[in-house]
Amino acid sequence: MYHRDPEASLALVVDDDPVARERARLELDAAGFRVEEAGTEREALAAIRRRLPALAILDVSMQQGAGYEICRRIRLEKGAADLPLLVVTPSDTPAMVERAFEVGASDFVTRPIQWSLLRHRARFLARAGEALARLQDAATDLVERERRLSEAERLAHIGNWEWSVESDMMVWSEEAFRILGFDPRFHVPSYDTLREAVHPQDRGAFEEAVQGAARARGSFSLEHRVSGAEGVARFVHHRGAVDAGPNGEGTRILGTLQDITDRRRSEDRMLRLAYFDSLTGLPNRRMLHDRLDRTLRFAQKRGRQIALFFIDVDKFKWVNDSLGHAVGDALLREVSARLVDSLRLGDGVFRPADGSSTGSLARVGGDEFVVTLIVGDDPQTAAPVAQRLLGELSRPFSVGDKEVVVSASIGIAIFPRDAKDGQSLLQNADLAMYHAKSSGRNRFQFYAKDLAAAAKRALSIQAGLRRAIEVGGFQLFYQPEVATRTGRVGTFEALLRWDAPGEGPVPPSEFIRIAEDSGLIWELGEWVLGRACRDCVAWQRGGLSDVGVAVNLSPNQLRRSEIVDLVASTLSATGLAPASLELELTETALLDDTPQVAQSLDGLKHLGVRLALDDFGTGYASLSYLKRVPFDSLKIDREFVRDIGTDAGDRAIIAAIIAIARTFGLRVIAEGVETEHHERLIRKEHCDAMQGYWVGRPAPVDQIVAMVARATRPPVWEEPS
Repeated sequence: MYHRDPEASLALVVDDDPVARERARLELDAAGFRVEEAGTEREALAAIRRRLPALAILDVSMQQGAGYEICRRIRLEKGAADLPLLVVTPSDTPAMVERAFEVGASDFVTRPIQWSLLRHRARFLARAGEALARLQDAATDLVERERRLSEAERLAHIGNWEWSVESDMMVWSEEAFRILGFDPRFHVPSYDTLREAVHPQDRGAFEEAVQGAARARGSFSLEHRVSGAEGVARFVHHRGAVDAGPNGEGTRILGTLQDITDRRRSEDRMLRLAYFDSLTGLPNRRMLHDRLDRTLRFAQKRGRQIALFFIDVDKFKWVNDSLGHAVGDALLREVSARLVDSLRLGDGVFRPADGSSTGSLARVGGDEFVVTLIVGDDPQTAAPVAQRLLGELSRPFSVGDKEVVVSASIGIAIFPRDAKDGQSLLQNADLAMYHAKSSGRNRFQFYAKDLAAAAKRALSIQAGLRRAIEVGGFQLFYQPEVATRTGRVGTFEALLRWDAPGEGPVPPSEFIRIAEDSGLIWELGEWVLGRACRDCVAWQRGGLSDVGVAVNLSPNQLRRSEIVDLVASTLSATGLAPASLELELTETALLDDTPQVAQSLDGLKHLGVRLALDDFGTGYASLSYLKRVPFDSLKIDREFVRDIGTDAGDRAIIAAIIAIARTFGLRVIAEGVETEHHERLIRKEHCDAMQGYWVGRPAPVDQIVAMVARATRPPVWEEPS
């Protein structure tokens, strides 16, 4: 039996990562624990043998997954059988969680750890361990000394009774009266009174247990509810044994009642933590798998089809990054409530036997939800439901004093057409959702076999991006911006290139989008910024003192408050002058006209870097941006340059853009100059600079010096004076 340390609560942290142990120490110190650390199995077992802690926290991923075995061995240590043991798992997949419980875990948390939840669980488990130890000690003592003092009974929440069957006389202890909810001043103990105190739904099982023990002259043990005082049900563990003479005369039945209400509530809370999402109250991924298996068995037995919706909230990461995690959590609660309200019985929503309103709905990830519907012979009947859900989720959400507008992407997979088991059905719906998101968001997509190949490639690229970020598997090419008057190169634009191992060159238009969707764009952008600044410093020290570098910023980078600090620290670390760095922003980056975006732009401008508005004219820009945002340059999109010689409208648009830029004092660069004719017309429109294959192709860094030397020659296209 577990006995906790008599001093202040001691917590043992077992992890082979010293950084993780230190973070856990800080959190547990704040929660009121004394902390002892162990980095190996030997250290952990030695610490437990010296002094049993009130709680142990163990990372099962330590030592290449040996943490499960360490957990099992801790349980085998003397006195540690009931030690509260909280394990940290990489995820909450059913197999991983079940394995943790099999080797002795009391509870689990997943990475990334929510530290506030860890502190609460640690306190809860420590208190539960203390309570369990006291109850077990008291119960054992009372079994051995049945007629001990009533004060001991009260402390242990155990009452006892004795029933003389022949005389029908009964005696209850003081604690038995309290547990059963009767006042000894007004109630006479009897078997009928005891039976009536048992909850009506449990009464039959209680009577059968007592009568069976009487017939067999044996014992009984069961847990049941009692109605209790003021109609509040309590849980008891009821034990009894028959005491009879050699010939059956003088039969007595002796019983004990232990109030286990607090324990059952603790177990219910632990069960809820294991099967329900703590933020929204919806079933979590673990319960979804249990329910989904039941749903598919139901459908298979009755020859029905099941539509599984995989719902992902669009731009939720932006909400977290821009408005904070508190707003993000509140938004998820509102999204779940709106989904519950939007699902109707007429939709064919699958519901368990208890009729729970969320029987068809689960939250399976940060911003991911799953709905299951029973559909008829035509799976397309799921389409109107998906369209309704999209409409409901696209309406503005009121979160505190903020109005938040998001949308959703939904993937739909049909059982048994698209998959024969729950895991495959989820995967295929996820693939369809990913396709809906990559096709523009705020839409739904049914699973089709050809989606699997595209999704498989996207997942492969995402995994490859992660590896390339870790090992530096990227390369920067640079394309010059050439001044129309002098032919000199003023700035080189950094262009990211990636040769994926086993796949060859991957187009930036493909992998940049995947980096944006997967959240890898921040790490990728950080590498590009640092590499480009270092290369520019090298050019300047090599004699190209007037050359600067241009780097593209993604909308996701601009939405993060850390962008200003990143640019400042990069300039400081590389020694590049701020005026030598130009940051290019697309019109899409300005769509999220939030205080954070405005603050980031002001902060970047305050550093002294130059700002350029890229691809002007094809997106969603308005003249108000040019008025409010402190741009230095404007780049005309290649779409207008391409047909400038044959389309009078394009030439008029270019002239108008240049005139607008002049009004705001902006430098104008024409993109997509691919022919001599393009160049001649751009020069006639008095554009400041040009960029394109005709004036300079993208080249690796080692060719830049030679490129500048060629570009400084008098241009062959120079018009006669």
